[in-house]
Amino acid sequence: MNSKKRPTKPKRQKKSDRLMYAGIRKEEMMCDMAIAPMDRLAEQMDTIWGIDRLPELVTPATAAKYGSAMAKLNAALEVNDPAEVQLRAEVVMRGLNAMDAEAKQLGAQPASTDVWEVELNGETIGIMRDARNWKAIQAQRPSLRLVTLREVAVALEAWSQSVPAEYERAIKASFGDEAEVVSYKVKKDIDDPIPF
Repeated sequence: MNSKKRPTKPKRQKKSDRLMYAGIRKEEMMCDMAIAPMDRLAEQMDTIWGIDRLPELVTPATAAKYGSAMAKLNAALEVNDPAEVQLRAEVVMRGLNAMDAEAKQLGAQPASTDVWEVELNGETIGIMRDARNWKAIQAQRPSLRLVTLREVAVALEAWSQSVPAEYERAIKASFGDEAEVVSYKVKKDIDDPIPF
């Protein structure tokens, strides 16, 4: 296991909020504002390529350079050095634009916005093919309840351990795999007498 911390994309803290950050120091405010344009550009790249996916679409050398730029920005943020944060944020922005251009040049495809839709009890549920593009999917379909393929798999695993799943298996064993369960009704108030 690697003991070094992986450089992470700093998030703007919105320290201009006087209620949440009443005792903010000038240097902290300046650092926060210095990364605001970088944060906006990173959001735009995440919308196009998928959340944190862009470094995966470029050469290892380019991704390593970007990682170095992020590490230096994070180090500048830790010591609250506004001038260094501004300089490093500009380098990161150049890195984002370079990765965007390289990904396009290499023929990379934006993250998929494919969604399988299922209507259940009057609600439409969207199962995302690529969860890293959930922001773009949500922007296209704001009323859609989104779930990931992994969430579906986890729910199915939990379901397979339940009593109704045993009934389903018995039904399919009797009527064949073409039998489809379309709804379940669960009694909420069980009023059976207790036998003791």
